[in-house]
Amino acid sequence: MISNAVREQVRARVDLAELVSHYIPLRRAGTSLVARCPFHDEKSASFHVSRDKGLYHCFGCKASGDVFDFYQRIEGVNFPEAIRALAEKAGIEVVEEDRDPQKIAEERRAKELTERLFFACDVASQFFEQCLESAERSELAREAIAARGVSIDCAKTFRLGYAPGEWSSLAEHLRTRGVSPADAELAGLLVARNTGGVYDRFRHRLMFPVFDRQGRVVAFSGRVLRVTEDMAEGIVPETAGKYINSPETPIYKKSDLLYGLQVARHAMVKSADAILVEGNFDVVAMHQHGFTNTVCPLGTAFTEPQAKLLRRFAETVTILFDADEAGRKAVRQSHSACVKAGLVARVTTIPRERAKDPDELLRTPGGPEFLVTSITSAKSLVEWLVDDAAANAGDTVPERVAALRTAAGAIGEVRDALERAAYVEHAARAFMFNDRAIVEQAVREAQTRAVVEARSAAPFGDAPKSSELATRDEPFRKAPQNQDSVDPSAPAASRADLVSRATADAIDALLRNPTLLATEFVDELVLFVSTNFARPLIELAREQWTVQGSLDGAALLALCPNDRARAWLGERLVHTIEPDPTREASAKQAVMECIRRLRDLVGREKARKLRNESARAEAAGDRDRAAALQREAILLVGERHPKVTPNNTKRSVG
Repeated sequence: MISNAVREQVRARVDLAELVSHYIPLRRAGTSLVARCPFHDEKSASFHVSRDKGLYHCFGCKASGDVFDFYQRIEGVNFPEAIRALAEKAGIEVVEEDRDPQKIAEERRAKELTERLFFACDVASQFFEQCLESAERSELAREAIAARGVSIDCAKTFRLGYAPGEWSSLAEHLRTRGVSPADAELAGLLVARNTGGVYDRFRHRLMFPVFDRQGRVVAFSGRVLRVTEDMAEGIVPETAGKYINSPETPIYKKSDLLYGLQVARHAMVKSADAILVEGNFDVVAMHQHGFTNTVCPLGTAFTEPQAKLLRRFAETVTILFDADEAGRKAVRQSHSACVKAGLVARVTTIPRERAKDPDELLRTPGGPEFLVTSITSAKSLVEWLVDDAAANAGDTVPERVAALRTAAGAIGEVRDALERAAYVEHAARAFMFNDRAIVEQAVREAQTRAVVEARSAAPFGDAPKSSELATRDEPFRKAPQNQDSVDPSAPAASRADLVSRATADAIDALLRNPTLLATEFVDELVLFVSTNFARPLIELAREQWTVQGSLDGAALLALCPNDRARAWLGERLVHTIEPDPTREASAKQAVMECIRRLRDLVGREKARKLRNESARAEAAGDRDRAAALQREAILLVGERHPKVTPNNTKRSVG
């Protein structure tokens, strides 16, 4: 565990503005530094950096945070990775607390090994690149690249290379660079002979290096080339597949990485969108034609770890797999990964009569334009799954019902009720059921099965109910715990909305005028706020202002339970606010009014519960208790609350 002292040391040492300027140009505007946001496309400068507070906020996409948040988002890493990387930049040694010396020594040895493997892979990648540039060794490889229309610059961007058609050319080169055969074999570059010694795994192959999230070469994918008569026997076995891929190693797990990510990630961050294709050449061709947010899995189905990695850089993904049965199966398998990662997925396909894959399509007249149109009009993944299941359904009712069940699970996982209803209507038409109730029943059954499966998999008691999984995105809204917490007769702006709004207004006034945090009536405000975010936010802000006379924005942002709350709070923290006595009176009045609103709402809610309890007592025949509860409710709602003042702060609720 990294100590808080180290975190604060890194935070103090790393200048956020300087870090941001390595990625985008900043210019001064008032008390802030501004730029065009690196996280979304925009024409004006909405991205603000406060050097004094060490915070950033985009008024366009609402991204907010401190130096750690910025690095996590721009580089797609988690917090431990971010703090270690920034500590290294600042020359700070990261010492973790309460660590076993033996475990530390083991980790040091493991780190030394991985560094050697990284070095071996990088040496191999440079060797393959040099061989591709060598005319006498790589003519067939360069012909293959040219035939695909790949430019020299694009080939260099992806560091394409050529593995010579020899048994030990790489092995000899690695030896001259000090890489041991054991390390090279462990890195998947060499293969041990049964009779002793080693030989090159990749021979006469067009080489595609695979990079990790930090841009280091960790593996290779080698595509077969045309065999010539002068090659030694066995260099390219007759049974060799189109591709040979590195085995999994201590630095490479194929289900965790995506090919092309090191090139595509910045384009993904800007557009918040990614394109997922099937093959390496598809990725290269897509980038060659301007689709620079394209990646592909590494010889596997699209996995949940890959989806979560992609979600670090993009919010939506367009799946563009081949239109054959293998491609359609891969699309079906991708649904679960996208849902678990929170990726909004769409699907488009290339008609078989047009081309077999994106690479071929882009080399046909009008191909790039056709692909733009296809991506723009892509279906949602759920809609595609419904259509795919319907297309493969039989003509009889049992066959159509069975096919419907395969799509019902995907519909049931849609959180938005209106969107889910639209998919139900679409499925009813696609499966030719006149009564949508049939589809609704299938969806309910699928949801029930999902809840049962989730509960059986939960290690400690029941998993959350499906109805509890949808979170409210208002920053101070408390999600209802049961149906009774929402009054059926309430207008569209429900009590939850009103409480949320009053809470937000009060905290907004406090943050814009932080001198008010030191006043006594903040105690009463804390009594009425109803979420696990608002109360600790007010209390921490008050403590910060009382102790140090300023707000620690990073610590306050750390309390945020979701992105919506983070965006709301970040917008109010990023600008430096100087105390203004002329504004304090109106701000104080605003907070008082919010407290009055909250007290009234809390009283009305308590009165409503008392009336409900009275009705239950009446139904049970306990008329005396029912009458007493009704009187208490009437008194509670009819009570005239005096306007709160700094000297009237300890009044109890109700």
